[in-house]
Order: sequence, then C-alpha cells, then structure tokens
Amino acid sequence: MKFAILTGGGDCPGMNAFVRSVTRSAINLREDVEVWGVLDGWAGMISGSYRQLGVLDTAGISRLGGTVLGTLRAPELKEREESRERVVQNFIDAGFDALLICGGNGSLRAALDLDQRLKREEQRARIYFTSASIDNDVANTIGTSIGFYSAIERSMEMMEWIRDTASAHRRVYIVGSMGRNSAYLPVYAGLTTGAEYVIRPDEQVDFDKIVDMIEERDRDTRIIVSEAYPRTLEEITAILSAALEKRKSTHEIRTVDMGYFQRGGMASVTDVLRANWVGHCMVRAAIAKDDSGFYGAFHVGATPNRVTLEEALSPEATHEDIPREIIEMMVALR
Repeated sequence: MKFAILTGGGDCPGMNAFVRSVTRSAINLREDVEVWGVLDGWAGMISGSYRQLGVLDTAGISRLGGTVLGTLRAPELKEREESRERVVQNFIDAGFDALLICGGNGSLRAALDLDQRLKREEQRARIYFTSASIDNDVANTIGTSIGFYSAIERSMEMMEWIRDTASAHRRVYIVGSMGRNSAYLPVYAGLTTGAEYVIRPDEQVDFDKIVDMIEERDRDTRIIVSEAYPRTLEEITAILSAALEKRKSTHEIRTVDMGYFQRGGMASVTDVLRANWVGHCMVRAAIAKDDSGFYGAFHVGATPNRVTLEEALSPEATHEDIPREIIEMMVALR
C-alpha cells in the first residue's frame, strides 16, 4: 500500500504531530506500506512533488510548530479546472491508495473535489481529512480543529505580558486577535486570559459602556478585537481616546496585534495528543479498507467521529459565532 500525507492551508501547531503519527502508524502496522509526504500542500499535488518518509524523518517533530512538509497557498486549485484535473492525474500516476489530509476549510473543499473526481474515475483510493486551523472554523459543531488550543496558549502567554505592563502604567490595551470570520479564537482567548472585553465580528459595540468599564476598573483594561470586526485597532483607539478625553481621564491607550504570534510556537499537549490519535485512527481505517466510505475524521472524545466530507462542508457543520451560552458566560465574567 502507498499512503500520502498532505498538510494544507495555513500552518498551525499539531500538524507535525499528525505527520509523525500517520508515518509511524502506517510503517509499524503493516510491513508493505510506503508513506510519502506531499510537499507544500496542494501546490505539491498540482506539481507532483513528494518525498518518501520513514521513522527517522519524523523524529523529534511532534511539538514543533509549522509543518515539516510545507504548505503553500494554491489559488489556482479553486480558479482553474486544469489544476484540479492535474491533482487527480498526479494522484493516480503516483499510485497512492490513500491521501491523509490535515488542513483548513479550503483543504476540505479540495478533498471533497478530489474524492468526487476519483469516484467518477472508479478509483478505490481513500481520502481522509481532519481539520487543522487556529480559527476553529472547520466543522466546529463536530469537533475542534487541531491547532486551536495551541493558539489559545500563545494568546494566554502574550496577554499575561500585556497585563503586567498595563497594570503598572494604568493603561488600556486594544489587542487584535486572529480568527478570520470566526469568533472562536478571540472569545476563548478572552475567557482564558481574563480579558475585560472581547469585540466579536458582528457585535454592535456600545463604546460608552466600554469607557465606563475602563474608568471603573482603573488599573488596567485589556480589550480583544476579532480579526473580522470592521473597525481597525486604530479606529477603536481614536473612539475611546476621544471619549476618555471628554471625561478628563488619565488612562493611556496602546494597541497590540497578536497576529502570527498566535499561530506559531510549540503545539499544546491537547493538540499533540489529538493529532496523534486521529492520525493513527485514519491509518487503521485505511489499512482495513474501511467500507464506511470517504469521510472527514474529527477527534471528539475517545475516538474520532466519522462523517462524510459532504456533511463536514454543510452549512450546519460550522458556525462562525459562538454558542449563546458561551457568550452569556463571557459577559457574566466581565
């Protein structure tokens, strides 16, 4: 058997643990298995760029951030039919029996497209998928994405640094957070770090109430702003500064964008364990030639929950805002 591993979309901690798990599980569970890594994500599938992986190739990579296989954006996969056909032909020419993918929502769409094209070609190869995204915006009603908890840990670290300086100088910090259109990362970062306020993408913000809170808290205030919120950090700062000046407040305002700091660094224990487990379960299913069909696998509880790629891409599988009870808890903790 011949397996291929692909890490697609934006990199995140936990991808390397997935690569290690798939490689070693495949080699140790079946003697005749070859494992190949697709280089630079879907760009590698378009160009036919792979390298064979062995046990030693995956030594010491579990907690490393990024991905040892690389990942490049491949917009041509969405824009050009020729590129999508080339992926199918390269997959068939390489003789892969299974493709095990760790990536974001773009990778999920590409996986479904490849799945459907292989079926039309009457190919029996299997496509397996697990979500990896710090934004947690891929089928999040089914399970959280690999990399999400690592990003929360990075956020906690940075917010603690900010708190120390903010408290010493009686400052207000407006802190930008990644998350794309999803509110998950900024909200959960706010909950775990004790931020005074989190501005969600679609929220109608009452800035006067925020100013009341700033004056009430006195020493320090940290406000996290979601990436998709329409106002910039500078615009929010200008609004709050003008309101504080009217009240003759002495609070200073500073801006910090956590940005790529949230995406890098070592993987959390949770993400390493989940990536290991889901990768191992994918390999077992592939070796057994599981008859349940093509599916996306998400680690929920003790075992990965299996759903089809179509189900994982359905509108019901993902929501960008947070469940109401989580929002209510966040408000209660301000």
